[in-house]
Amino acid sequence: MSYDPYALAFPAPAFTLSSREFAAGGALPLTAYAGDDGPGESPELTWSALPQGTRSVVVTAFDADAPIPGGLWHWVAVDIPAGRGGLEHGAGAVLPALPNSLGVAAWSGVKPPPGTGVHRLFVCATALSVEHLDLPPGASPAMLQIVMIPHTLGRAILVGTSTAPPA
Repeated sequence: MSYDPYALAFPAPAFTLSSREFAAGGALPLTAYAGDDGPGESPELTWSALPQGTRSVVVTAFDADAPIPGGLWHWVAVDIPAGRGGLEHGAGAVLPALPNSLGVAAWSGVKPPPGTGVHRLFVCATALSVEHLDLPPGASPAMLQIVMIPHTLGRAILVGTSTAPPA
């Protein structure tokens, strides 16, 4: 069974999300992996055809195949001005963000545990009708998803994969 975390999500019109660093369904760049020397770096992302009225974008990265209940949030970037058109490589270290599943308010690179095979990272950009979401400090990714519902104008998903080393 392959879990799609957005299959039951609040419906939203689609727009385009892409990256020069990985293809849809393809392997994430090695720079996106966490290592002994740090958390890795978020990949470059580009969005286009945002819905009319978009004032900000939220970008999240979720590992649906993490071997823990509920998966693992690697990144929860908020209040990104819609006019940016995307994010440069490494932006996950400097953008405003909520704490991810590891308690870090920035990009935490992928690092599948040995023996868990291929993981899918759902990188999702959500177009919002507000410039800033009213969230309490330290809000969870789940709270963010709920608060975004009435402001959501569109959603784009780009899935990249990461591979655990052999057990």
